[in-house]
Amino acid sequence: MAGYDVVLHAGWEEPCFWFWVGDSPQYDHEIDEAAELLGLSPELVHDLTEWDDEFQAVYNDDTPQEPLWTSPEAEIAWLEKGQTLAARIKRESSVTNRVNYRGNGSIPSGSCVF
Repeated sequence: MAGYDVVLHAGWEEPCFWFWVGDSPQYDHEIDEAAELLGLSPELVHDLTEWDDEFQAVYNDDTPQEPLWTSPEAEIAWLEKGQTLAARIKRESSVTNRVNYRGNGSIPSGSCVF
């Protein structure tokens, strides 16, 4: 079987994993499901869950395009944590071809591929 091309992204109230096997996209995988398919450690699952929870917590129902980060530094730290998590996914998963990290859309697709 071909390996997975994985996208780690942040989306309001949606799972943070997408997979491609060949040209076939498979959207919206929950963290636990992705962990099982990709062979991720419990520690990485915990860190991914915290990362996603942090993003969900800044959701602004009134203006979704403007999340409620406590500071620009908090947002930058969160984006950097996601980048680190994407690299960990690639290191841990023997069935992953590559991991594309999209953060919250502020990182252009393909700019951070491990």
